[in-house]
Amino acid sequence: MVWVRGPLALSFIAFFPHQALPYVCLLIAMLFFIYAIIGMQVFGNIGIDVEDEDSDEDEFQITEHNNFRTFFQALMLLFRSATGEAWHNIMLSCLSGKPCDKNSGILTPECGNEFAYFYFVSFIFLCSFLMLNLFVAVIMDNFEYLTRDSSILGPHHLDEYVRVWAEYDPAAW
Repeated sequence: MVWVRGPLALSFIAFFPHQALPYVCLLIAMLFFIYAIIGMQVFGNIGIDVEDEDSDEDEFQITEHNNFRTFFQALMLLFRSATGEAWHNIMLSCLSGKPCDKNSGILTPECGNEFAYFYFVSFIFLCSFLMLNLFVAVIMDNFEYLTRDSSILGPHHLDEYVRVWAEYDPAAW
């Protein structure tokens, strides 16, 4: 009967995540969704950097694979920023004065916006400092709930262990 307790607890973790975990995941997904849409509208027309041998890698971070052109690419850029991977360089690449994409139809030669400071700092603050901590707190609450059990060892278990061990090793007293 003790063997069944492990798989049951594991299935409880997998299938009944204590009601709060799905809501936290949806809140994180909503945060990424909102910031991806805003990023596409504000920074989607910034020109893509052409790879040069002479250019500094940290100079311009809006590239073919790292931009706000499509929703999926915006989500990937935000995920990269949420992990802390050069988010400040991406922010600096989205400031005003950057070249526009030739195919965007914008007549002004410069794109970007000073809104990038607020956009990226608020995203990092919300994602890294609030959402991640909330996610970890819910998981820790689930583990606390699952370990709230009468099978935790107490002083009476130690007394029982000493009594049984004394039967096998009388010199242990």
